[in-house]
Amino acid sequence: MARHHLVASVRRSLAQAPRIVEGLIAAAPADALEWREAPGAWTPIEVLAHIADGEITDWMPRIERILAGGGRFTPYDREGGFVRYRGWSAEALVGEFGQRRRANLDKLDRFELTAPHLRLTGEHPEFGTVTLEQLLATWAAHDMAHVVQLSRILTRAFGRHVGPWRKYFSVLEQWEPA
Repeated sequence: MARHHLVASVRRSLAQAPRIVEGLIAAAPADALEWREAPGAWTPIEVLAHIADGEITDWMPRIERILAGGGRFTPYDREGGFVRYRGWSAEALVGEFGQRRRANLDKLDRFELTAPHLRLTGEHPEFGTVTLEQLLATWAAHDMAHVVQLSRILTRAFGRHVGPWRKYFSVLEQWEPA
């Protein structure tokens, strides 16, 4: 059976995310990587730790659980990567994310997922029954949400200094610098 179109689309998106993240971080000034746009908001370094940790403790363990017959997912600690990767540089975290993502994509390919697989389910600790299709789509959407987040943080880090041009940037107009 041929690979389902959603699986192919998700896979392409997942494969691009490390390059996109790397491009954003490579262009960032050093002080922006530790910058918080608001109290309690994540820094770019924390976002990187989160996405790298998710490659270990979130996506693939849940996919494997579904493919093994379902059952309850282990709750995901969204800030667990902050501890796992404490002290890591942005460059090291980008490399870690890319390496772990490539390994997960290789594993995903070996599953040879088809349409019937996408209907298989697992039990999310908060949402209840979810399908593999929903999980895969969420994985890709999660990447893009963090790309947006990183872009926003870095835009605002530069945006603190743009002066009157602020009015031309909706991402700056809707934000009050601390």
